[in-house]
Amino acid sequence: MFDLSASIHLLGDLLGQVLTEQESPALFALEERIRALAKARRDAEQRGDQPAMRSHTAELAEIVGGLDLNAARAVASAFTLYFDLVNLAEEAQRVHALQARARELYPAPVSESIAAAIAALKERAVSPQQIEALMHSQRNELVLTAHPTEAKRRTILSKLQRIAEVLQQLYRADPLPHEWEAYRAALHAEITALWLTDRARTSRPAVTDEVRTALYFVDNIFWEALPRIAADLASALAENYPEVCAPSGWLTLASWVGGDRDGNPNVTAAVTAETLRLHRGLAVERHRRALHDLARRLSLSGKRVPPPSEMRAWLDARRPLPEHVAYLEARYADEPYRLTLSILAALLEDASHEDMTARLLSDSTHGARVSLPELIEPLNMIVRAVPRSLASERLQTVCQQLEIFGLHAVRLDLREDSARLGDALGEILRALALEVDLTPADAETRTQALVRVLASKQPPNLARQLGVTAETSETWALFRLLQRARDLYGRELFGPIIISMTRGAADVLSVLLLARWAGCADGLSIVPLFETLADLTAAPRILGDLFALDVYRAHLVTCRNEQMVMIGYSDSNKDGGYLAANWALYQAQAQIAQVCSEHAVRLTLFHGRGGTTARGGGPAHRAIRAQPPRTVDGRFRMTEQGETISARYANADLAHRHLEQIVSAVLLASVEDEAAQPASPNTAWREAMAEMSAMAYDAYQALVMQTPELIEYWRWATPLDEISRLHIGSRPASRRAGQLQVTHIRAIPWVFSWMQSRFNLPGWYGLGSALAALVARGRLRLLRDMYERWPFFGALLDNAQMSLLKADMGIASLYSTLAPDQELAGRVFARIEAEFTRSREMVLLVSGYTQLMQNEPVVQRSIHLRNPYVDPLNMIQVEMLRRLRALDDAQNAEAEVLREVIVLTINGIAAGLRNTG
Repeated sequence: MFDLSASIHLLGDLLGQVLTEQESPALFALEERIRALAKARRDAEQRGDQPAMRSHTAELAEIVGGLDLNAARAVASAFTLYFDLVNLAEEAQRVHALQARARELYPAPVSESIAAAIAALKERAVSPQQIEALMHSQRNELVLTAHPTEAKRRTILSKLQRIAEVLQQLYRADPLPHEWEAYRAALHAEITALWLTDRARTSRPAVTDEVRTALYFVDNIFWEALPRIAADLASALAENYPEVCAPSGWLTLASWVGGDRDGNPNVTAAVTAETLRLHRGLAVERHRRALHDLARRLSLSGKRVPPPSEMRAWLDARRPLPEHVAYLEARYADEPYRLTLSILAALLEDASHEDMTARLLSDSTHGARVSLPELIEPLNMIVRAVPRSLASERLQTVCQQLEIFGLHAVRLDLREDSARLGDALGEILRALALEVDLTPADAETRTQALVRVLASKQPPNLARQLGVTAETSETWALFRLLQRARDLYGRELFGPIIISMTRGAADVLSVLLLARWAGCADGLSIVPLFETLADLTAAPRILGDLFALDVYRAHLVTCRNEQMVMIGYSDSNKDGGYLAANWALYQAQAQIAQVCSEHAVRLTLFHGRGGTTARGGGPAHRAIRAQPPRTVDGRFRMTEQGETISARYANADLAHRHLEQIVSAVLLASVEDEAAQPASPNTAWREAMAEMSAMAYDAYQALVMQTPELIEYWRWATPLDEISRLHIGSRPASRRAGQLQVTHIRAIPWVFSWMQSRFNLPGWYGLGSALAALVARGRLRLLRDMYERWPFFGALLDNAQMSLLKADMGIASLYSTLAPDQELAGRVFARIEAEFTRSREMVLLVSGYTQLMQNEPVVQRSIHLRNPYVDPLNMIQVEMLRRLRALDDAQNAEAEVLREVIVLTINGIAAGLRNTG
């Protein structure tokens, strides 16, 4: 029986033992004293005992202020490692609870599972014809990104994974005493190794390091998890709709890592080529090992299971056999299945030796050494020939892995800023002496100029070197690489090309023109990304303009008349605040879907969600079910960013659970059934949201954009500068160098810095003012009705509850003391604190709760239990920031050690709050 408290106690005891052994008993005693005081401080807060709380806070501040750098580093490391261990224990407990629930409900399905969704559709009397249509349209894809929010090194991830495996073994069965001791010793050894390993990177990672980190999860989690999800859907259909076949190719994985150029000059064509090599290398090696293993398993005698004639012909066509395969044929006579699989494994072994990067960057015309059809065709012969019990076991999984991952592992998306693409095209046009002016301010003039160029049947003769600037040459090199990789290795290597900050139809046409000149336009999905509030508002008009152009409709024909549109949750929040951004996103989705429907274009919405609620995070199942009606239709694509990847996918069982919740929600949201669908927003609800959005926007703008001293305050009262120096991502923290402005800073460090300092401002600011205004107008009953019956508004308030509960104005006030101008800091902090109090009170009033997250007691308890351990890390961070900023020389040895401790606290706070940016 799994006991979470006992697990945390065991891991905490082992950590204490490691501290004593590897550091000193005195350090362990110091850490325990800080922990006890922090816990007593929180207990006093819960009781409302302000004198005791102030006393404990003062004593903690005195201890932390007296720490030397070595002690500060060790204490920060101890609390950080403690959170890593607690997270593992909580994950193991969740797995145990899921398994217990499945056993209890069997044979009924678990809620929010794929089986439960299909069963619910059958119960609603959804016809087999409707299900077949849904399966035909089903396309679900997760996209891994390298936004710098995952603060753990790959080395640390591997060690934590080993501890998690030991924990699972420990509680999977009732161990014998000697087994218990062996497990305990294994945990002790792994925690010791973790303690003695540097947590922070010594240098900023290269893009290829980030690629390898993403592939770590592909290799260790997704490779088995995605086929398992595909099998779940096939099984659910077989039970409820046996006449409907499970679709193929509906569940895939993509990545931005190595293809996302937006603001990252480190992503070049050469880096993207190397990324494709790493992707293919993983796929080839995983399939090679799987086929080698299958060859050993399928030692079927040709006499007992005669191979079909087509297989014999296939074998004969491949003679003379490779040396190793010929040896196997001589040794294992008349074992045609082993022989066939060995040949396939040998093909992949040969393919693993090709230098894909060099081939992509040269003018070589030699294609790939092996293609996916060469593997699938003989495997299908085997599936048809062998007994069903053999085909449905490992063989079927291997076939699914080939179908899902191909020889590319994940599809690589490409992304670039619209201004960079437009500048590059304009320079190329000038270099070619084409009289096309893309500079007019009028969007329609630019669009028509591009239409005229696209209408030309004869593309210009474009050399590899165009005689343009290095920046434009690099942009052109990307399109050349895209063309070569598609020609040599297949279109499946790539996802769409995404245009950041899309402002008009001309931005999309610019990409179409460059792709056409490079010879890679056919079938290329060109995706506008709408990020700011203004762009989200303009999105339906821009798409309507595009769809009205014959030249673009002709391109859509090559894309099966499908259009993907990406909406950004991060910049819209930074632009207008939490409530205004969410309402703008909701409206944009509904209107984009309407425009696509009017033009008979098949839409896929691509959700650029982050980890925190400020960046679109939150429970995925609920978020999908809260989408506007008729915007899903079986198609769903979303980013998995930064810390959400390790939080959701570090554990195979939890990864499966998260994935099945996504697919389940997509299935349910896609079937039109007014009686079963959640309530659609009525006029009164929409009017209320419009009013609140405007008021929340005004409140947010008044603080963030219209308060000049806010920038100075933010810079001093958060670890912004230190986050910019943190070696967790290859991308710069700001889009532009020079003077710091909110409009220039990236959304991730914006959210990260406010989260670290416990303001968590982007996740709630402005909400209280908006709700209070409607309550003052006598519309509390309307708001409560919206909360109870409208999934969108319910999710909006519940996600804000999470942000408010993780915020802490007491801790935030400590960061406020870092500002040199305390009079200024007092004014800004008072405004933030007042809105925090107002938001907390209003959310509780509308929800009817007496405590935040009262409707999620497990999450609420977890946050309450974590807070006493996060607080010391915040206090140490404040003290280290104070010392660092007081130094005359910010580059000396002491400064480097201070930064090292700050990085440790950043990691620890992120682990404790289970949020970064």
